[in-house]
Amino acid sequence: MVEAMVSPSAAPFSARHAFVVQLARYAVVGGLGTAVNALIYLILRVWIDPVPANLVAVVLSTIASTEANRQFTFGGAAGHRWRNYVQNAGTMVFYAFYSSTVLLILAALVDDPGPTLEATCVAAASALGGLCRFLVMRYWVFGARGEPVEAAPDEAGGAMLRRYVEDLGIVPHLGAATTALRGEG
Repeated sequence: MVEAMVSPSAAPFSARHAFVVQLARYAVVGGLGTAVNALIYLILRVWIDPVPANLVAVVLSTIASTEANRQFTFGGAAGHRWRNYVQNAGTMVFYAFYSSTVLLILAALVDDPGPTLEATCVAAASALGGLCRFLVMRYWVFGARGEPVEAAPDEAGGAMLRRYVEDLGIVPHLGAATTALRGEG
């Protein structure tokens, strides 16, 4: 009876705008995933050619970003196991061909483009693929029977991302930095 008296606007933003919240969280994870992909690519380019370096970077960053999205974007939702495998394989195949094609076109248009330009072009080209991947993950992998998964509560999602990034060791003192920025420390 009490629930009937609560206005819809009293619901948390994440509940009222699940799609927007998930898209924003996906963009954060996507940005980190793209940075990880570029870093792996640039490290490997020291020893191997562009296309093989790209393929290794795509595989490693796809695995990491899928788990990060499951935890942060989709609130730790248990995805459909085989759909997750299909989505991962599809993502790897898509990005392997798509980004390798971008590299080959760049090499045809620019004499000796260099690893930094190559990584920048691949990162820029990944935006369209990322949007398609978000929709597949939201409605097919982590959604129940085609229903979108609800966004995790704002505080829980932030805590999950913070733990995930700290566990990766990318930013070891993210919690302390966040506290200091809020003026709590």
